[in-house]
Amino acid sequence: MAKKKRDDSKQQEGKGSKELKITTIHVVTPDKVLSNERQVSLLYLIDRFGPLHEKTVMKLAYMLSEKGYNLGYNFRLVGDSPYSPDLRNDLVALLYVGFIETESSLYRKLRSTGEGKDALAKARVPRGLIDVVNKNFEEFRNTASMVDSELDLQIRKRFRELQRSGRRRAPLF
Repeated sequence: MAKKKRDDSKQQEGKGSKELKITTIHVVTPDKVLSNERQVSLLYLIDRFGPLHEKTVMKLAYMLSEKGYNLGYNFRLVGDSPYSPDLRNDLVALLYVGFIETESSLYRKLRSTGEGKDALAKARVPRGLIDVVNKNFEEFRNTASMVDSELDLQIRKRFRELQRSGRRRAPLF
């Protein structure tokens, strides 16, 4: 009889468990985005300075922290460029809810959508951010256009090289 019990236990182990497995999924909704001050600040920057590359948004956020207004991101310098994984995640959240979009598949510049502009009108943009941006607008705009121009030039160069080599589809980065 003991032998029979062992066989039953082996059969039960082979079937798999019937336990309930719970996994957490973070849901991003427009309301949650509008209640997040960092994400609203990013939306404001993208709306104010026009279509920007992701790298340019990172540079602007880093410059804001140097000017005395910290958005709450921790940056690491990779070469000369600042990078923040949290900022990247917030950009993905803004893309997910449809407040920003990519302008073209080649350049992948971020711009605010109509929904994003409407949400920004309803949202409460931090007054300190608006003051710092207005005070240093020319410097921010010049830096943004310089970084975007450099990136556009690099992308066009890679695209031409791919065309000359005969490759039709290859990653740009």
